[in-house]
Amino acid sequence: MDYYAALDLGTSGTRTLIFDMNGNVVSSAYEEWNSYYPTPVMVEQKAEEWWSAVKRTISNALKMGKINPDNIKSLAITNQRETIVPVDKEGHTLHNAIVWQDRRTTTECNFINSVIGPEKIYKITGLTIDPYFSASKILWIKKNKPEIYNKTYKFLLVHDYIVYKLTGKFVTDYSNASRTMLFDINNLKFSDEISIKLDIDIDKMPETVSSGTIISNIKNNETELNKKTIVVAGGGDQQCAALGVGVVKKGRIKLTTGTGSFILSYIEKPKYDSKRRVLCSVHAVPNSWVNEASIFSSGSALRWFRDEFCGDIKLDAKEKNISAYKIMDDLAKQSPVGSNNLIFIPYLIGAGAPIWNPIAKGIIFGLALGTQKKDVIRSIFEGVCFEVRKNIEIFKELGNNIEEIRLTGGGSRSDVWNQILADVLNIKCSRTSNEESTAVGACILASYGIGDFRDIVEAAENLSKITKSWTPDIENTKKYEKLYNLNKKLYNLINENNLYQELNSI
Repeated sequence: MDYYAALDLGTSGTRTLIFDMNGNVVSSAYEEWNSYYPTPVMVEQKAEEWWSAVKRTISNALKMGKINPDNIKSLAITNQRETIVPVDKEGHTLHNAIVWQDRRTTTECNFINSVIGPEKIYKITGLTIDPYFSASKILWIKKNKPEIYNKTYKFLLVHDYIVYKLTGKFVTDYSNASRTMLFDINNLKFSDEISIKLDIDIDKMPETVSSGTIISNIKNNETELNKKTIVVAGGGDQQCAALGVGVVKKGRIKLTTGTGSFILSYIEKPKYDSKRRVLCSVHAVPNSWVNEASIFSSGSALRWFRDEFCGDIKLDAKEKNISAYKIMDDLAKQSPVGSNNLIFIPYLIGAGAPIWNPIAKGIIFGLALGTQKKDVIRSIFEGVCFEVRKNIEIFKELGNNIEEIRLTGGGSRSDVWNQILADVLNIKCSRTSNEESTAVGACILASYGIGDFRDIVEAAENLSKITKSWTPDIENTKKYEKLYNLNKKLYNLINENNLYQELNSI
């Protein structure tokens, strides 16, 4: 039997999944890796640890599935986006990778704003000026570590680094390149205009190709894969997740909730928001784009509360051999709509779309002596859902007809959270059969790239099976309308009175 492999390199670790010809997972292996924090606003990873983990998970997936490496026809890589690492001509890293969560580059963003401006950046790249994106990280290296910048042959994204290790080629795909703040999403190439104004050598960026393009067979003998296995250009994790759940036609939106939450809407050509609140990126589906919104803290907010305030829950979960999140779900169900008058605003690492405020902070409003743990947990669920709604409303403004939200990621395991989302949005929300939608998208690209699927849309339709849906409870929706408006009013009151700036200046 023949197989496809998907290498899913996320923020917290990597997973190798092996799929059969029908898109079923027959084996998988996962390994976490470390993040490093030189300062509270800096987040780094070691690319060598990515590669070591990839090799081990490939080996473990093959062994656990008792799969002959000769039968892996092709593979594709999907990855955490925006994270950038400088390498020399031999692919040796020159600095730790700077991760997408890193917020060190506020000064560089101010520089980009002054020499190019947000309108031009948005028109060319579909992005807003924010530390989130790769260009500001490259500028930081150029300014603060010029000797590394000068030695750099290529700045690689996570996908690109692993592609190089497997094939010896410096290649990225359009969907990943479109998250660098250097890529022209209309002409599908790195922008000379931006690179000249920022004084970034565009030759230091890798070659770009469409997702699903054959790059090469494997050249490296460090993995247990056969050298006949073909490496196909993959895509950014969010675009691949959208592909994996069938967001390949108008009316469908994908919401992935993991560390953060990422909302993507399928569009047939670039579509811009005049206020630059939501973004436009290249899809992993060839000749398609997505409107996109990123919420930086969602699952990470829940994890923060679990780790810092729920020691008893973690202990109880360990004794019962169940997930602490299952207990937290059960508690949230016991709290009423509105969490007993508690509002949570999840800006724990700044605000992403649609506000884009890097100095914003998290807020818990309405605490009282009667507030219980169950209320805080539910308020986190509700607060994230309100952020999703803020972005969905803008998608609607842009003319995106929304018929259904397709849910993926670890957060989608929570039936409670999914129902709250349907109630807040007043939209049907559905979960697909395979939670690993990001890897499913990579599997589709791997099979499409070598010609086993002629129609990538048909492949996605066949593999994305809905298993459960949640419809809005009208009474709850009415209650959430008032709470949603109060949530927005609370943020505006704090922001317009410069309280974030005042807090940071103390």
